Formats: sequence, C-alpha cells, structure tokens
Amino acid sequence: MSRLLVVILILGLTILIVSCDKGIEPVDGLSAFSGKITFNGAWPQEIKRTHLVVFREPIKSVNDFSASNLSFVLDSIPYGAKEFNYNSGEMQFNPLFSIKPGSHKYVVVAQSKTPELTLNRIDWTVVGVYSELGNPAKPKPLIINTGKTTTGVDITVNFQSLPPQPPM
Repeated sequence: MSRLLVVILILGLTILIVSCDKGIEPVDGLSAFSGKITFNGAWPQEIKRTHLVVFREPIKSVNDFSASNLSFVLDSIPYGAKEFNYNSGEMQFNPLFSIKPGSHKYVVVAQSKTPELTLNRIDWTVVGVYSELGNPAKPKPLIINTGKTTTGVDITVNFQSLPPQPPM
C-alpha cells in the first residue's frame, strides 16, 4: 500500500511540475518608459532641482501633490541641459518610486528653487508636460505595460511659454 502511495505522489508531482508552464515565474523585462526632454530658451538662474515627475492622477488641488499620488521621480536633470535622454528603469531617483504598470495621468518636468527635495507644491514650477499633440493644456496619460518599456515619452520645455500650473 505504501508503495502505491509513493507512486501516486511521484506521478502527481510530475504532472504538477509539467503542467505549470512557468505560471509563477516573474515576467521577463522591466516595466519602464523612456524618451527625450528638449529645453528651449534660457534656464532660470535660481533653479536648484529639475526632475521628471509622474503622478497617478492629475493635480486638481494642492492635496493631489502628495507622496500617495506620486508614481515616479526621475533622477535630477543637469542644469542647463538642452536635451536630456532618459530611461526610467535606469535613472530613478529612489527605488520606492519605480514605475508600476497601469495608466498614469500627469507626467511633467518640474523645477524647484530649493536645494532639498520637498513635496510642498509651492516649491515647484511645472515647465513641461507630456501632452496630446504638444498642447501642455491637454496632458496625455502614460500607459505602462507589464514587462515592457513604453518609448517616445518626449516632452518639450519652453521657458518663454510655461504650461498651465496646477493649483497651489
């Protein structure tokens, strides 16, 4: 009887292993996005920080400018850059803000005059928006697919004509 139990157990495990077909293995590839930020005009002299920032939802009130709405922060963009190519999988400011699959509604380039990184809305000026047909008044959602890199997330910053600002 015990021999029959061992054979059934081995047969059951064999079927289970063969039929799983990598069902619990992680998805190959990193969920990420990439693109280019182009800066037109003279950078303001008092700027201390420039980041690409992704929010899950639009900034409709000062309370939406919060860590709970934050999806991703790109490492600092060098002052005075004319073009900046980036990949979120390689250049995240903090691993806590790795981009997750899904729809992210507000992607911006923001600058601050404070040397330290803050979440005070008043410290930040939006200078560029990922948008429909280059119209910064119409933010374009960023769609991130599992295990894939979304390319072409390009933003143009025009220091002579800043986009509409979120509420302060």
